[in-house]
Amino acid sequence: MTRWLETTFLSVQSPTFQDAWQILIIGALWVVARLLFRPKPIPPGEEETRKEKTSPKIWLSQNAFLPVLALLLGITATGFQLAGFHTPVLWITGILFGIWSVVGILTSMLRDRFWAESSSLIIYILTAFSLLTVDNSLIEFLDKMQLPIPAGDEPLTVWDLFTVGFSLAIAIWIGLGLSQLIEKRVETITRINPSTRALLQKVIRVLFIVLAMIIGLTSVGINLSALTVFGGAFALGLGFGLQKIVSNLISGFILLSDRSIKPGDVIELEGTYGWINTLRARYVSVITRDGTEHLIPNEDLITQRVVNWTFSHDRIRIKCAIGVAYGEDPHRVIEICNEAALSQPRVLRDPPPVCLLTEFGDSSVNLELRFWIEDPNQGVANIRSAVLLKIWDRFKEEGIEIPFPQRDIHVRSWTPDSPSLPPSSS
Repeated sequence: MTRWLETTFLSVQSPTFQDAWQILIIGALWVVARLLFRPKPIPPGEEETRKEKTSPKIWLSQNAFLPVLALLLGITATGFQLAGFHTPVLWITGILFGIWSVVGILTSMLRDRFWAESSSLIIYILTAFSLLTVDNSLIEFLDKMQLPIPAGDEPLTVWDLFTVGFSLAIAIWIGLGLSQLIEKRVETITRINPSTRALLQKVIRVLFIVLAMIIGLTSVGINLSALTVFGGAFALGLGFGLQKIVSNLISGFILLSDRSIKPGDVIELEGTYGWINTLRARYVSVITRDGTEHLIPNEDLITQRVVNWTFSHDRIRIKCAIGVAYGEDPHRVIEICNEAALSQPRVLRDPPPVCLLTEFGDSSVNLELRFWIEDPNQGVANIRSAVLLKIWDRFKEEGIEIPFPQRDIHVRSWTPDSPSLPPSSS
């Protein structure tokens, strides 16, 4: 081991030593370029815009140091080359940063941010892989660094790990691109409900990622059966440290498979009333009437009582309690309440509104108006308020009295000749 360290790292003539001082120079030039061209701060309020839009100007405002670093590396490599030093690492790194800059500027012209970032990543990985295969000394250095992971008949090296990462990146990029195309295609099929579309999208993504991992590991001859111990330890860690996350992921698949909720449903959970915006792997986005977006964990929708106003259909019945004085005609009051409900466009004509006399109260005749709507996502409290206001206006026109609690105070007069009052019981 000591002999290998001396010949590999400590010898001035060794390729590893030659690569090491070039890596130190690259790190120093990186710091210089970052200090000279720091990313411009994003103005307040433009964070979301920057996430959705790309352009060469925006890209350069955040990555101006990359072409500068490529230029500095090229100048430094040329200087050492003229002095008689062999500097392949400096040249390759400079070319990589230069290609990174060119690809970043060109792909920033694409409108779709996903394809812009994916294209730049895949082009950069292909270029890096091609350049690294040219420098045999660097490949030999990476191939000598063995890892304590069984990979068939030969031990796994850092170079094998690099090829695995390359294969995974290519497979995952292709998988995500195909899943995005399938998602857009499925969105056009109206006969598939939203929950099925979301479930299909998640299943396709998971399948492609798993397939990419299998292809990447087997491409370098890794024995997958040897990873069972690691997989068991990983599963044990999930069971303890990531219990909530895994529970939310599984709950998300359950919600999508049983179709208990779907995008567009109006739900009520622990006082939170709103309609479902999106179904994610870990949470459900619910937007309330005031525009507030609540991120509810999937597990809560499984373990707690949820009121889904639009589970089987969009129709819901609304009730309004009404009280009138005993001197009013209840038949006329019922007729007015039904007419007030029908005057609102959102109230359904079939089934028609129904007003029932429920009880004779202490100071009023109590009635209950019931009517149906089929658009609860437009609000429930607002239509109830509109109907009650219409009933108020009609009662005013008809002179119908709405009773309210009153208290009469009777004051008894007292004179000096009056008999004394009895003592208070208190």
